[in-house]
Amino acid sequence: MKRNKSILHLCEIILAVLMLILILNLYLTKLLVDPDLSYKAMYQSLCMTLTFLVLCIVLALIQRELLARLLNNAYRDVTGIHNKKSLEKKLQELNDRANTFGVGVMMFDLNNLKHVNDTYGHEKGDEFIQAFAYCLTRILDEHSFLARYGGDEFIIIQENTKPEDLKHMDLQLSTLVQEYNTRASLPLSYAVGYEVSYRNHYFMVDDLINAADKRMYQDKFYKKDSKNTSEAQSQTKNNPVIPTVSSEFLAEKIRLFQTQASGNLPIALISTDIDNFHFINDKYGYPLGNEILNIVYEELTASSLSLFTARFFSDVFISIADVSRQTGDALREQIQNLDQKICSRIRDTYHISFFRTNSGIYVIPEEETKPETMISCANVARRIAKKLISHTCLYSDEINRKEKMQAEILHSFHSALENHEFEIYFQPKVNTISQTVSSAEVLVRWIRNGKLLWSPDIYIPLFEQNGFVIDLDYYVYEQTFQWLRKYADQLPEKFRVSLNVSPVHFEQPQTFIQKIQEFIDSYGIDPSLLTFEITESTYVNNPLAVNQVIRSLQNRSIQISMDDFGSGYSSLNTLKDLLFDEVKIDQMFLGDTLSENAHIVLQEIFHMLKRMKKTIVCEGVETKEIADFLRQEGCDEIQGFLYYRPMCHGDFEKLMRCRA
Repeated sequence: MKRNKSILHLCEIILAVLMLILILNLYLTKLLVDPDLSYKAMYQSLCMTLTFLVLCIVLALIQRELLARLLNNAYRDVTGIHNKKSLEKKLQELNDRANTFGVGVMMFDLNNLKHVNDTYGHEKGDEFIQAFAYCLTRILDEHSFLARYGGDEFIIIQENTKPEDLKHMDLQLSTLVQEYNTRASLPLSYAVGYEVSYRNHYFMVDDLINAADKRMYQDKFYKKDSKNTSEAQSQTKNNPVIPTVSSEFLAEKIRLFQTQASGNLPIALISTDIDNFHFINDKYGYPLGNEILNIVYEELTASSLSLFTARFFSDVFISIADVSRQTGDALREQIQNLDQKICSRIRDTYHISFFRTNSGIYVIPEEETKPETMISCANVARRIAKKLISHTCLYSDEINRKEKMQAEILHSFHSALENHEFEIYFQPKVNTISQTVSSAEVLVRWIRNGKLLWSPDIYIPLFEQNGFVIDLDYYVYEQTFQWLRKYADQLPEKFRVSLNVSPVHFEQPQTFIQKIQEFIDSYGIDPSLLTFEITESTYVNNPLAVNQVIRSLQNRSIQISMDDFGSGYSSLNTLKDLLFDEVKIDQMFLGDTLSENAHIVLQEIFHMLKRMKKTIVCEGVETKEIADFLRQEGCDEIQGFLYYRPMCHGDFEKLMRCRA
């Protein structure tokens, strides 16, 4: 790299000198050109000028080539493979894709590098790394991307792949390393973990890497521990922390207990973790964190239910339990009591008031079920337990149905988008004075073969979690703009359509603003027809980005509405800094009936909003009594089942008397 830079600087100096000579030559030529100058002299001067010009061009091309090589080398390290910068670029490319189906990640950690550097020197350490990198390059194909992202850490991103493909690559690497070690003075040793994103097993890029990373560290500890795992467990007190076991080892244990039980001994898997364990490590240090892990392991092992307990990864423990004496609610209660016992011991010993464990339970069925599936189900129940007051969850048929449904929804999304299965619906809003439809909110429904497929309450939160909602929102906007282009001139004066904005858009507010402008320009829509609804919680969580979007859209004559006002975040401070044109009072604020206190609160809020010149809309209105009160207090528009339910665009066109 340094040699290339030196050559580059030398080329720059030579180029500068030649340019100076060229300018001087041109100047002399001009002086010499007079009527008495011979044609031969002029010809020689011209040839000299052209020669210098050609040399300048050649040197410029050499400099450009060297610069290109320098830029290319910026994405390679000493082993010749991709470096961390190149990896970041690749990951960004994957994050920008619609999905990660068929993408696999293999992560490698080269053992003993520090020992080699300390004992034999860094030059030998570099040879050690390059030998491993060479082995890695020999298992690659045209779908592989190999990078080194740490001193002894490597990653392969494999596209168009399956779990069995990565397993084959792992076997290939193992064979190559064994072959290398037969003739090497310093044998190679490594840990590997891999994971693939596919149907019913979907991962975002970051989660995919985390899953592979966890498996790699499981493999690392498993390979370092040459003794039988059960012996290691019996000697816990002599170890700094209980070691983890591999998923393969755990699966074999489950099979063993299944065989021994033979239907006579009902057994269950219990997955237990420590809530926010990283806070404990950060606040109190890793040695105390290790002590806590050992105590949790000790308590789980001592339980009367436990047949076998192991630390799976990080702060997650898996127990195989005898549940012959109790099932259902009784089992859940006993596990809950065990968690409380663990928490009490930790709180009394270390005075950590926020300590909490979560447990997921999966009762193993008699029919054949893969151990990997059982572990996954127990972990799903554990993640659900984090959201429950009891912090304990028993995996059920309902959870299984929901998991499969979510997998089906994610898998079907892009094909549904391409097949236009998502349709826009309109819910009219009624002006409280004229009692006529003055605007409408655009909603989305998933329709397949003429039937409603899933409720938006099911798939919208799911799409918000994995980013699919961005594509869905833009699809709805485009469908709405197409509708407006067709019917805008038949709508009443000052009529507006409201479009919802998902919180995810505010991670890249400028991109959202540009996309809206592109739609407006593409379909020739009058921006004054538009209102964008942003939830109050989004504003509270990200006020700077929301205000950036509000100002930009308001400058384009687009109205902004604060949606779900009163759903739990409302405060005078929120009202004080309000840039919104409209405030939409949430149904939760209204309730089924209005108490005397509710009357007072709404009257005062309406009074403040009116003084601030904000339009007031109330949604979820279902009774005439509430509608009359809202009208009397100055509400501008009412939306709810009292007047209209959401309707397909055809019915809305009939309501508005729009003609095709």
